[in-house]
This record gives sequence, structure tokens and C-alpha cells, in this order.
Amino acid sequence: MSGLFGTLNVATSGLNTSQIALQTSGHNISNTTTDGYSRQRTNLQTTNPYTITGVGQVGTGVKVKDITRVVDDFVRQQTREANSMSKFYEEKADALGQLEDYFGEPSDSALLKQMNTIYDAWSKLSSNPELGTSKTLVVENSSTFTTTLNEMATNIEQLKSDVDTSVANSVYNLNQRIAELETLNQKIADNSLTAGTSNDLLDQRDRLLKDISSMADISTTFDKYGRVSELKVGDTKILDTDHRIPMSVVMSSVNGSTQIAVEGDRTKVVTIQSGDVNGGPLVVYNAETGKYDQITVSKGQIGGQLAASQEIKERYQEFNQFVEKMATKMNETYGDNGNNGPFFDLGNDPENIAKNLKVNAELQADPSKLMAGMGTNPNAGDGRLAKNVALSFSAKDEQGMTYAEHYNDIITKNGISKLKADNTVKAQQTVLDQLENQDASISGVNINEEVSNVIRFSQAFQANARVLQTVSEMLDTLINRTGA
Repeated sequence: MSGLFGTLNVATSGLNTSQIALQTSGHNISNTTTDGYSRQRTNLQTTNPYTITGVGQVGTGVKVKDITRVVDDFVRQQTREANSMSKFYEEKADALGQLEDYFGEPSDSALLKQMNTIYDAWSKLSSNPELGTSKTLVVENSSTFTTTLNEMATNIEQLKSDVDTSVANSVYNLNQRIAELETLNQKIADNSLTAGTSNDLLDQRDRLLKDISSMADISTTFDKYGRVSELKVGDTKILDTDHRIPMSVVMSSVNGSTQIAVEGDRTKVVTIQSGDVNGGPLVVYNAETGKYDQITVSKGQIGGQLAASQEIKERYQEFNQFVEKMATKMNETYGDNGNNGPFFDLGNDPENIAKNLKVNAELQADPSKLMAGMGTNPNAGDGRLAKNVALSFSAKDEQGMTYAEHYNDIITKNGISKLKADNTVKAQQTVLDQLENQDASISGVNINEEVSNVIRFSQAFQANARVLQTVSEMLDTLINRTGA
């Protein structure tokens, strides 16, 4: 349209686009401190011109092409991966740190010190085999030692149980987040069909994905609407645009039956035949086979908890083997030449000897029955048996290690793993901080820039308003002040 009415339309389009651009800048400013917000940009383009013969094309104004988020999807993907690795080592370091506290070395009250105390008690008994006080010291110090072993074993077992409980809780939270993502997918699709790009919903999507990445290693693909068209945990697809497959947790397997916390909810435990579970401890239900298939999580909070649980289990088994070897060897040495009864009672559970080990109840009741000499009726002053028991503490086994060296080996393994986790946490946190800073520099709101835009678009608005006023005055002159 040419003429004054065409100019009127041009100015009106300028007013409308300036108003939208001002609103976008205002939206950015108001969300300066909103976590996960990505600044938005109003993209403008000229409207189609019209042609005047002999003159050429004449512009018809401006329109808003779209409003886009300023993001770098690659940086956000890298941030999610770094976040996942950081949480993995953070969880692992935390659990192994608690295990390190239970070992409590070095300390005057820890196990190595108590082993030295027992060695000294047996050595003194070998020098004073008839002295009742020396026998009492051996029995009492050994009882204190077994009590410490029992408490340590119980604490380590409880720590593993607590970590396993944390796994179930984390899986429950992960399922909740993925359910939220499923709902958000639908909102994004509905909004895209009616209103175009869903910038604020896409920010919510990215925040959710970052939360999910902190729990597990994920990979994602997106469709044209911005929905998560496929989300995998490890190599297992658990979400697409049509389906969501919740994760469950294997709690225990006993006598051919397996208990599963459905969707990680410990109040919804089902018992199934062990043959209906393929692996563990994390599984998803396969509707086609009617079985639970294993799912592997190697990163994130859940991955760290699983790795820590496995290491705690290994340290507990090594600790139990160390106690079994030491107690068995001492029993064998003490039982030489027909002495009555073992010194230690190992209990009836081979897998939990450390938790059940006790000094022979008969000796606890009457320490005077403790034998110090060789044979069934040792001579007075014979302390050879006590000396042999004391020497067993420094004797090397078939692996060329003493009792203390076996125990130190367990502590060292845990210490090295804990140190590695601590160092990796620091390294990953540095990487994560750099990526988050890079993301903030791209997508964060720059107040100076937004204020500059506000000034620029407000001036454009005022200029277009001035054009409208001028056209209005010209139309008034044309209509009311011309003619007869």
C-alpha cells in the first residue's frame, strides 16, 4: 500500500516490533538471577516490499521473525557430561571416606595398636607363664580386640546397607525427574503447535537434563520441537516421545527368590523368581519377555554409589578373610601339643567371622585356664606356647605377609581409591566450573547489554510514534483543510 496509509502501516509495524523487543529485554532483565535461564533475542526482518513502476521497490516496514534462546547446545552437552563425572567421584569419595573413618588408622585406639597390645601381652605371658595377671591381660586385651573387630565389621556392613539404600532413593528420584521430563515433552509439543518455539519450556528441559545427568550417565536426542525424543541411561533407552520405562532396584536374592524395589520405591517391593532377573542391581522391566533386564549406570550419583558399594563389599570380604586367617592361625598355634579348645570362637557364619569373633567363653570366664606352656601338662615356668603365639604376629604367611601387613593392605587399597576419587573430584569440578562459566558467558543475561537494548528500542518506539503523529497531522491537513 502506497501513500500516507502505507506510511501509517510502516510506523505501526515499527511500534509493534519495538514493543515486543522491549518486552523481551525486560523479560531478560527480570530473569537475571533465575537459575538455568537463557537470555532471549528478538530477531527482526523487513516485510515484503511493493513495487512502484518507474520507481522501484518501496519498503513496507518490519516484523518479528522469531524470538530465540541464545545457547550453545554443545557446551550444555559437555556440561552435563562433566556434571555426571563430578557427581560420580563425589559420591564415591564420600562413601569411601566414611569407610576410612571406620578403619580409623593411624590411632592409639585403632586395630593396629590393639594388635601390638595383644602381642605385648603374649610376650609378657611367655616371660611370666604362672602369673595370673599376665593371663588376664591376654584375655582382656584380646576381648577388647574382638569387640573392636565386631564393631568395625558391623559398621562396614551398615555402611554398605546405607549406600544401597541411597541407590534406591536416587533411582526413585531419577524416575521422578524423567516422569517430569515426559510431561514437559508434551507441553513443548503442544506449545510448539500453537505458539511456536517454547523458549522458557526449553530452559526447563535443560535444567531437568542437568539434574538427571547428576544422577546417571545419559545420552539424548531432540526432535524438531525441542522435545527429548530419546533418552538413554547407559545403553538402555528409558524414554522416547511415546514411552517411559522406569528403573527398579534389586534389593536381595535368597533361595531362588529376588526382591525388587519397583521404580526404586522401597515401599513397593515385589518378590519374583530369580530366573526372571537378568543381572542387577539396576533393572528395567521388559514387557516382551516378562523379565527384568539389567541396566548399567557408570556415572553420576547412582554410578558413584554403585561403585562405592562394590568397593565396600570387597574391603569387607578382605577384612573378613584377614580376621579368619589371623584367628585360625592363632588357634592352630595355641592348640599345638594337645591344649584344650581354641583361643578364638569363629562363630558359625564363614562370611561374617569378623562380626562374630569372640575369645573362647571358657577363657573369658576363667583366664587362669589359659595355657602358656607346651603340652597338656606343661612344666612350671614353661612359656614356650605363649612365645609361639606372640611370634605368630611377626610370622609371614604363604603370601609373604604378616597379620599387620594384610590389614595395612586393606587400608591402603581404600586410601588409594579415596585419594584418586578426591583428586578426580577436584579435576572434574574445575572442568565443570569452566564449562558453566562458558555457558554463562553465552547464555547469561548481560545487564549492560540489555539496558542498551532497552534504550535502543525505546528510541525506536518513540521515533515510530513520531512518524505516526506526523502522518496523523498530514491526514488531518488533507482531509479537513483542503478542498472548497
